[in-house]
Amino acid sequence: MTRVVTSDRLPQCSRCRGDLLTSIVMPQNDKHGRPIHLELCAACDAERPAAGALIRYFADGRGRDATRAKEGALLVMEWTKEGMAAHGWFFEQKPTSGD
Repeated sequence: MTRVVTSDRLPQCSRCRGDLLTSIVMPQNDKHGRPIHLELCAACDAERPAAGALIRYFADGRGRDATRAKEGALLVMEWTKEGMAAHGWFFEQKPTSGD
């Protein structure tokens, strides 16, 4: 089971010590057995394709528009896939009963 915990306070970016937009601890561990932390930092991640798209989504106010929630969810999924790929993991859809 995956658990979502929200917080009013995020840690600092582990790369630049700046402010994070979001931080996620993945349910998988890295090759050393430590939890994988995905961090979204405007200063460090703007040039990465999926991270940059998500940063722009938040920066231009679309993240506050409830009618664009599906777009936000898709951007978060792409950012998660991008971050996990950096750790050698990949997203795989579960087969449905018809597959």
